[in-house]
This record gives sequence, structure tokens and C-alpha cells, in this order.
Amino acid sequence: MNFNLEEKTLTLFLEGELNSYNAEEIEKEIDSILEGKEIERVVLDMEKLRYISSAGLRIVVRLKKLYDDTRIIKAQEAVYEVFDMVGFTDLMSVEKLS
Repeated sequence: MNFNLEEKTLTLFLEGELNSYNAEEIEKEIDSILEGKEIERVVLDMEKLRYISSAGLRIVVRLKKLYDDTRIIKAQEAVYEVFDMVGFTDLMSVEKLS
């Protein structure tokens, strides 16, 4: 997974699918990236993410609990609809891909 850490803002670039088959591996990778870093904000760039399941949503919830300033940017329409349907758009900043 690609990431960028700049001025205490961690941007994670998610791609492909985030589902029950790969969620555990992705969560471990995120934990490895987070370890030992001073982070105040997490940005999830979902421009290349085509699909997210409930297992992926659980990862987002966990990040939101750890870092209140967690936001989603560039969500493709189908992914944005999932966030909207489950009410995440009311709980956090979720921006559609323009």
C-alpha cells in the first residue's frame, strides 16, 4: 500500500477491493505504517478503490476511533454510495471522486 506522511497527516492510497478476503492483511499493513509515527489526521484516498465490504468499513471505523480527524477523499460513486447508505457521510468527511 502506498502512503504519504506530511506534517502529521497520513494519506493512505487504497486500491482494488477491500473485502473479507484481504481486510486482515490490509489492516496489518496499516498498523505497520502507523507504528511509531506522530499522526494527527488520516486521509483515505479511494480514487483506485472499486469495492468496499463490511470488513473494509470496520477498518475505517477503527481508524476514525484512533484518529478523530479521519477523512475519505476521491471515493468512486459505488464506494461513496456504500458510505452514504450506512451513514458514514454523517459521521465523517467523505468526498466523491469528481
